Amino acid sequence: MKRLPALALLGLALSTVAARASGPTSPTFFARHDYADHGIHWVQVADTNGDGIPDIIEALGNTVTVLLGNGKGGFTQGPVTNIGAIGATYPAAADLTGSGAIDLVFGAETEFGDAYGIGVSLGNGDGTFQDAVFYSAGTDTLTLDVALGDFNGDGITDVVTVGEQGIWLFTGTGSGTFNPGVLIPLNGAGPENPNYVTAADLRNDGNWDLVVSTPTGFAVLLGNGNGTFQPQQNYTNPIQQSDCGFVVGPIAEGGYPAIVANCGNLDYPLLYIGNGAGGFALPTSVYLPGGVSAIADVNGNGFPDLLSSYVYIAYGNGTGKFGSPVSHPVQTSEGAPSNLVPANLRSPDLVDLVVQGTGAVSVLLNTKNKGFEDGIWTALSSGADCGAAGDFDGDGTSDLAVNTADGISILLGTGKAGAPFAVGSSITLADASCLITADLNGDGVPDLLVPSLTAPEFSSAGFMNAYLGNGDGTFTLASATPLSAVGFVAAADFNQDGITDFATSSNLLALGNGDGTFQAPVKLVTDPPETLFNNIVAGDVNGDGWPDLVLTSGSADFATIWILLNDQHGGFTATTLSPCPPTGSEIACFPSEVLLADLNGDGNLDLIVGEASLGGVEVYLGNGQGGFTQQQVLTDALDAPGPIMVADVNGDGIPDICLSEGGTIAIFLGRGNGDFYAPFYIGAGPEPGDILPMNLHGQSPTAGVPDLVAPDETGGVTTLINTTKTTTTAAPKE
Repeated sequence: MKRLPALALLGLALSTVAARASGPTSPTFFARHDYADHGIHWVQVADTNGDGIPDIIEALGNTVTVLLGNGKGGFTQGPVTNIGAIGATYPAAADLTGSGAIDLVFGAETEFGDAYGIGVSLGNGDGTFQDAVFYSAGTDTLTLDVALGDFNGDGITDVVTVGEQGIWLFTGTGSGTFNPGVLIPLNGAGPENPNYVTAADLRNDGNWDLVVSTPTGFAVLLGNGNGTFQPQQNYTNPIQQSDCGFVVGPIAEGGYPAIVANCGNLDYPLLYIGNGAGGFALPTSVYLPGGVSAIADVNGNGFPDLLSSYVYIAYGNGTGKFGSPVSHPVQTSEGAPSNLVPANLRSPDLVDLVVQGTGAVSVLLNTKNKGFEDGIWTALSSGADCGAAGDFDGDGTSDLAVNTADGISILLGTGKAGAPFAVGSSITLADASCLITADLNGDGVPDLLVPSLTAPEFSSAGFMNAYLGNGDGTFTLASATPLSAVGFVAAADFNQDGITDFATSSNLLALGNGDGTFQAPVKLVTDPPETLFNNIVAGDVNGDGWPDLVLTSGSADFATIWILLNDQHGGFTATTLSPCPPTGSEIACFPSEVLLADLNGDGNLDLIVGEASLGGVEVYLGNGQGGFTQQQVLTDALDAPGPIMVADVNGDGIPDICLSEGGTIAIFLGRGNGDFYAPFYIGAGPEPGDILPMNLHGQSPTAGVPDLVAPDETGGVTTLINTTKTTTTAAPKE
């Protein structure tokens, strides 16, 4: 069962403090930083406001968005500029006027696509930009890419672009303006050419040369230093009859610039080693998933490394050879990342990475040339989906159980931030679904309840498998209760006999016998909705001391939240409410995961509902009598559904909400009154399936600064260590 709604939780009543009079205390994590942006498609890094700190520049169409850097690797929303009726692609950043202000140059077309050329938008030095000035490439079309360099040797930046007719050179005047374009013939120009271009000094002679795509590979045009070029040298794609994309730079210590080309098979870019005279050796290949996007020394050893926009890094050994790629996942909820920019965001000695994903800009901060802040990975034999936490071996440290393709994997907590888990025992179980922990036999040791399907391709029937904890991190199967249908599970003592029972979102209730076995399941309600139930949670919502149930059901016009109040006689009384957001909300109505927690400190459990269509969270405040009133609809820029979680993550005693979506976690910090601040974002691994708060590195459970743990469907668990400083936070144990 794929984890979309997260693990059902027992009722969570968190004490809160008075609502903040000022802004929230932002938590910090050993994690990738994400900045949601609706998929703006190209990114550059430069100091746009003259404070000496690099900023992030995003361009889409005629809109330029700036994220202002703080010099510590963090960014805040800066100016958004409309640069006029010119569509911009692939912008380059440079100071074109000598004023110190960063300007933008890009391939451009007019508003109605009736002319192509370049656009120039001069910076104002405050993060904003002037209306773009358009320079026509004659009657040419599809001038998408640009390259900057001093091609005529006058010390002024010039611009080159490529269209269907050939190469266009626009020489600069030094004032931010350019002379009319001059057409340079290109054998291979035409509608089949993608028109990529890069400029570099391939011979180290001070003259700028060009590398240009052709329909059959790429061409090199050596510059004469006066605005003219030698006849092109063609390099045919040796893999297939198609064009090549490329980056240029040295790939060996002290070597001449090389061309690293993506020629058909993006996982195996080709290395063309330069001879210093403008020629290149026959290519060799290197394994780099996604193809090359940049060349940079990211580990500080003086040797160039290769990077893909998916952030696979092949570390170089200084001889033009590279090791097996290392992955640092970024946000890719809607497709491939656009581009990657290595940048010194904090120090000239550290190369950080800025990546334009499909829903966010991701920033990976270099950890003293030993890797990047993107969580700690614990590998498993197969993909993990849901998780359940508890102290399984009695050592006082939280442990984790996750369902995988092979069954259940147990990860034992170490108490150390640098390696928070050690892989423990495993339980073989086919088609294990989302599991929970509970004490099923009253011995104080956490046990496991694990639903499993018997024949998932034919039926939803299965078993509820009860595994009793042995207190040493291992488990023993106590029972396998037949289920007419498998669903999410909640556990509580529903009949108040001192024994844990379970209920499922498949409309079943089974009373426990106190030894890990259960009575035959019965229906929760006799007339369930035709759309069945989506998720379930248990908690005392009316304050009578008996556990109740809340379930979600349906979507759109059939969406309903069911509140089942315990009648204290073995049954439940049902009431319903509509979970659809108010008219005009950005959230589509599809209630999935449901959680309970006291969000405003009034002693009543409140309702948190995740939406499974476009993502988002709805908050309902409880009245302590089983009724709920919608308080707030939480939306964000990613529009991607995923698991939700409630916990205080910044140590202020107020519950916060986390929403995992597309590899990114949106964190909505609580105000203490049931309302929440706009989210900020951190990365959570390649394909997270769940999100859990766990105290893994010695912090006090009462400090409110849990680490975040995300089982991942690619075969492991990502741990995001909470580095927030509080008066009660213990120093992380390495």
